Amino acid sequence: MLRMLRPVILVAAVASALTTPPASAATVSLDSVLVLTMVRNPELRVAGREVEAARARLRQARSLDAPSVSYDAGKLGLGGGPGERESSLRLSQSLPFPSQRNRSVRVAEAGVALAEALRESSELRIRRETTRTYRLLQADFLNLRALENLRSVTVDLEEMVRVRIGTGGARYLDLLRLRAERVRLANDLIESERALQEHRQSLHVLMAMPGDDPLAPADSLAFIPLADSLSIHLGEAIRSRPALKAARLELERERAGVAAAKAGLLPSTEVSFGLDWIAGVDRPGWGGEVALQLPFMPWTDRRGRVEEAEAAKGGAEAKLLAAERSLEATVRNAFTAVRSAERQLASFEGALLADAEDAMRAATQNYRTGQIDGLELFETLRSYRTIQIEHVRALLNYELARTDLFTAE
Repeated sequence: MLRMLRPVILVAAVASALTTPPASAATVSLDSVLVLTMVRNPELRVAGREVEAARARLRQARSLDAPSVSYDAGKLGLGGGPGERESSLRLSQSLPFPSQRNRSVRVAEAGVALAEALRESSELRIRRETTRTYRLLQADFLNLRALENLRSVTVDLEEMVRVRIGTGGARYLDLLRLRAERVRLANDLIESERALQEHRQSLHVLMAMPGDDPLAPADSLAFIPLADSLSIHLGEAIRSRPALKAARLELERERAGVAAAKAGLLPSTEVSFGLDWIAGVDRPGWGGEVALQLPFMPWTDRRGRVEEAEAAKGGAEAKLLAAERSLEATVRNAFTAVRSAERQLASFEGALLADAEDAMRAATQNYRTGQIDGLELFETLRSYRTIQIEHVRALLNYELARTDLFTAE
């Protein structure tokens, strides 16, 4: 009696064994993986350094140019004593007009905001890659457990067929089909194990963890229907996605750059003061000088800088338009993918999985009692296998589509 029930027990164990990770693997949750990745990922460190560099440029924009010290000596080589020569010692400082400096500061401030938005965009991209890799790892474990348990079912069915062959109730072709199916499952297991190692390594890279410690997800793929509508997701994406925010800030920076380039056409001054020594006078006197730069003259490069800034602003406007259209298309496509995956899963979650298990139990029992032949048993096994694997694939596609929807840029 126990031998007759063993195939049925193994079939029922397929679904229950899918959610139990192996004891040798370190279980990690998605939240813990994301926290570690946000702290250790090298790309995010680079983005953080870019923000620091932008803030340093802002401090530079708020500062004046370095002063200069000059010494001037005249009437050298004309003879006479030191008291008959003229010399001066001056300290000079460039003083831009307040409007010029303010506009340069605005450009630097926009650069800081842009660098921060780009860092947020990098964080969202790394979060998306990490979540997708974690979901792939979950699917790998589900596939492995499904294939391992299906192989156990196949081995048990082979034993049952051998018994029936000995009594003349089955053909050798039935055993050959089951052996071929077992080999096919073994090959699928090898491929699934390779994918598991690949996704583990990808997760290690994202978390900047050396070595190849075995990682296992702390939970399994689960179907949670999406409640919000497309319009809600579109509105939320337009308001909060950092890539679109970065495109807007880039346009703001280029507009500030145009204003700064036009302010560069205004005259700027250089003030100097110091001591003058005049021939025949024992004590030095104070002297000063004011120099005026004329950047608006037609032979200077300032008008070319204005044209360059205008072209950069036009490019930023085009980038913003492209970013808005790309974001809307990405969100729409991801939302469509989620809804499609939901319809696929509805067929599995409704009755297909339960019907497949019932069909496998019935086929095993009916083959044992001689009510069906080996071909029908084999086709039932293959159908059951297909439903199990396709269910995992549908779960994975759904989770990946949800991830893309919530991190679309």
